Order: sequence, then structure tokens, then C-alpha cells
Amino acid sequence: MRILVALDQMGQITKVAKAFNVTQPAISKQIVELERELGSAIICRRGNAIAFTPIGDLLVRHAKDVLHRIQRAEFDIDAFRKGLGGHVRVSAVASLMPTILPKAVRLMLQAAPLSQVTVAEGHFNQMLPALMSGEIDMIVTRVWKPMGLNGVAQLSLGFEPIVVVAGSDHPLARENGVTWEAALKWPWVRASSGSLASEAVNEFLAEQGYGPLTGRVEATSVMLTLQLLRTLPYLAALPEGLARHHSGRGELSILPLNFAGVLSEARCFWLSDRTDETVTLFRACLARAAEDQFAG
Repeated sequence: MRILVALDQMGQITKVAKAFNVTQPAISKQIVELERELGSAIICRRGNAIAFTPIGDLLVRHAKDVLHRIQRAEFDIDAFRKGLGGHVRVSAVASLMPTILPKAVRLMLQAAPLSQVTVAEGHFNQMLPALMSGEIDMIVTRVWKPMGLNGVAQLSLGFEPIVVVAGSDHPLARENGVTWEAALKWPWVRASSGSLASEAVNEFLAEQGYGPLTGRVEATSVMLTLQLLRTLPYLAALPEGLARHHSGRGELSILPLNFAGVLSEARCFWLSDRTDETVTLFRACLARAAEDQFAG
């Protein structure tokens, strides 16, 4: 199963053989044996690369699912053996609160039922001093550009684009080919002044030759932003998954504007000298939840 998944990721038998520290003929032999058992070819060669047949694609999907379940079982068993309790304190930005945080907390409580999790909402520039002082154990945020911080370790959790949205009754929702010039004439529900999100968006707009967003409303709450878009002719920036969910329900319209990767990466930050096993476990839960969320 691991070889099939590796072949799907790497596309070449030679690379897979090197990754598994075996010979290329050994990998080829396993593929041949599997094809013999199935009575059907699972790969076809294209020069130095390989491609999966339809049956091979089906097999890879099942292999990924089985490996994923095995990893989760190993994860839960390890936490159970350690009997982890303890308390982990997490601060996260609003755009990740409805998505990966609930899944991470659920995984944590399944793996370590004696543990306690406290989650607070904020923005990075507020949360960093709390992390450095030890008031919280971890920050979960969105970033745009690399951020090197002394004494702070970080982990990339995945990528999800930020999109521009309007209420379904907004005039721009009925227009084709909406431009930034048109969108910036309307008021926005903006991120809090001084937040990393506000700085990133305004820097992006400045690079395109535009001024900062306008609007009399600043909000960190996703739920408040959604409600405001239903009742006011405002625009806002939301994670693509959340925007698509509400667009599918007819509540929002996603405008065809490109944020060029601004704030698309989710990362977690923690003090590099912190070795608490409960915090380490929650970080693993967070990575697993992000893998599920962003893969979908």
C-alpha cells in the first residue's frame, strides 16, 4: 500500500525505490505480483514515468484510505498508552475557527480523553506576546510571507485561498467580469486595524497600485461577517471552503477576483523549547485536521 501511494506521489519507480532504500527491480516485482493477483494491469509506463490505469487509480484511493486509518489508529494507541492529560491553550484567527479547530479538538479528546483544551480567538499581532510570555501554548494563524521568529518553531498546515465575497443580493453579484477597481468602490467588512490580515491585504492592494480597503466595519468574527453580508451592501474576504459552503446555500456570491495567495497558508507557532507532550499531541491533531480539511 505504501508503495502504491508513493508511486502516485512521485510518478517514477526509480524515485520510489530510492525513497524505500530498495532496488528498482524489487519495486517492479511487487507491482507485477500485485497485477497477477488482481488479474489486471495497474500501471502503464510513459518514458521514465508511470501512470495508473483506472483500476490502479481505484486501488490507490483505497490504499490511501487504509493507510490513513492505520495512522489514526497508531496515533490513538500511542496517546492512550501515554495516558496523556494536561492542558493546552490555543489562540487562533477567526477564519480557522470554524474549520480545522473543531476537528483538531475532537481528535485530541478522542486520543487523550483526560486532556483539557482552551481555545481563544484573536489576531497574530495580539497572540504573539501571549505566546512569548507563556500565557498560551500555540498560535494557529494565516500567513502570507515567511516569518522567522527567534525561539519560536512553526509548522505549515496547508493552503486554502482567500476569496472575495458579497451577499447574494449585492449588485456586483449580478455582474460578469468584476474588477478590483469596481470592488474597491464598495465598503468592506475589514479585518481589525493592526492585524496581520489587515496589513497583508493592504500591502497586496498597494502592490497592485490601489489604496486600502474602505468601510466603517471591522470584524474578527466570521459569523458576524456572514450576517453583515446578508444585510448590508458590503464585501469581505473569506476562506474559499467557507465561502463555497455559503455560496452553495445561496447566501453569498464569490466574486472573480484573485488575491494572489494572500493569507492562503495556515501555520501554527509554538515556543521551540516547549516539550510538553500534551501540546505536542495537539499539534499532531491540528496537522491531521488540516490535512483532512485542505485535502477536501
